[in-house]
Amino acid sequence: MERWEYVSLSFPKSFPNLHAMEKTPAISLLVAIVTDDVSDRALDIAHGEGISGVTMVPASGIGNPPIKTFFGLTFQSPMTILFWIADGERANRTARKLRDELNLDSPRQGLALTLPVDQIHGLRLQGPTDHQTGPGEH
Repeated sequence: MERWEYVSLSFPKSFPNLHAMEKTPAISLLVAIVTDDVSDRALDIAHGEGISGVTMVPASGIGNPPIKTFFGLTFQSPMTILFWIADGERANRTARKLRDELNLDSPRQGLALTLPVDQIHGLRLQGPTDHQTGPGEH
């Protein structure tokens, strides 16, 4: 039987920004997986950073080790997965703000991550960087 342990993949705030050495992608997918009780706060944080238009997916998860309740039942915390598309700088800044304001570095609080987006079709981003929806599209 495998045993999983909580591992934090974040760095202390004083740690040098490793991403500063790399080019920030023009467009990023920001993903936040948070408990239902803070999902509204996550939406407010993203909106405050200028990101709107979110896709929300209800989810549940079992932490490791699982939380046991009465009679040995496993507790599954209701979660929400939030997806936003934004310019890379804004997505990275928002992910850091979600980490700080929602205490995501603590166990069982959730996570936020960004992924580069190579192509996007059917969406035109508004804001300081005007990205087209695809090659040659206007």
